[in-house]
Amino acid sequence: MSASDDNTSGEASATATRKRPQPVEWDLVYFKVEEIIFPVSPHRLIENSDVFADMFHLPTAEDQRVEGTHKEHPIVLESYDASDFDALLRVLYPTARDVISGAFRLEKEEWVGVLNLSTRWQMKEIRDHAINHLSKMSLSPVEKVALARAHKVAKWLKEGLTEIVTENPIRPLNELEALGLKTACRLLWIRDQISQDSNAQEITVTLGSLGCPNSGCQASMFPNPRNCSNCARQISVDDTDAIYIHHNSSAQIHDGGTPGAGRARLVLNWQHLRCRHCSGYPIASGTYLCPLCLGAQANFRFLPFGFRQNIRHFGPESDVNVNTLFEEEIAGGGSWDPLPDGHVASKARRKKKKKG
Repeated sequence: MSASDDNTSGEASATATRKRPQPVEWDLVYFKVEEIIFPVSPHRLIENSDVFADMFHLPTAEDQRVEGTHKEHPIVLESYDASDFDALLRVLYPTARDVISGAFRLEKEEWVGVLNLSTRWQMKEIRDHAINHLSKMSLSPVEKVALARAHKVAKWLKEGLTEIVTENPIRPLNELEALGLKTACRLLWIRDQISQDSNAQEITVTLGSLGCPNSGCQASMFPNPRNCSNCARQISVDDTDAIYIHHNSSAQIHDGGTPGAGRARLVLNWQHLRCRHCSGYPIASGTYLCPLCLGAQANFRFLPFGFRQNIRHFGPESDVNVNTLFEEEIAGGGSWDPLPDGHVASKARRKKKKKG
């Protein structure tokens, strides 16, 4: 057998073992959400949702008109928002430019819409994707609790409740009431218990109190106002209500070695701090140049002079109380079921047609 015969045989073998595509031809299906008609190729809906898979694979009588076949007879999605459906379609059917550039993005409210529909229609992977994106965005504690309850996200429920009982100052009463009277009473009770059990003090931090950690240098690392790295809100140097030390932080106390009031030094970094406006990191990770000694610093020494130190410190008691009082609800959020109105349209029936 010649070399050319060997090459021909190898090519034939590779062709024989290569998986051949099995194209499926789908007609467009028309959905009506509010007053907007959406023409959709249903294959991605079927791939990602048991609700749609069941709906499109149910048989129909030959003489029965099929909803969604024509623009004049769409599948009507009642009690849904067109903006939510549009956001879901953008995730399921990204454009070529989105895929190539990797620049696909949705706003927070759009991701909430995707989470809403993916939960209702049993789209687990899409739901997890939405939760992941929203977790990276700025969610206030109240938002976390509200979204967790609406869409069964256990980790947001626990995080949000814990942050509410540990943040200072306390949320306005109208925000707590929005979570329900029972929840508001429980949260206030937990805060009261923590207050009674705690003898330590919480330090009120300002931008100007973040000093250079170098021994002997008393300069403030941020002598001028700056914007929060997360929400871009301006933070004044002496604003005592702009930033705080997160309750789960483990700040370090350094011994300076010299007897006296300045011997113990509280050392913080960007991960210890939170913005009261957005609950995000007010200072981005990285190193900062001390304006006095010109040293590049990743940590900050707390400069206590001129600032209050009279607010309680929150310990691990808050987490225990939240787990205890909200145990059943947190446990119930660990698994989710489609909401009662998850079924799309009972009368819609379609069949797929295979090529060839």
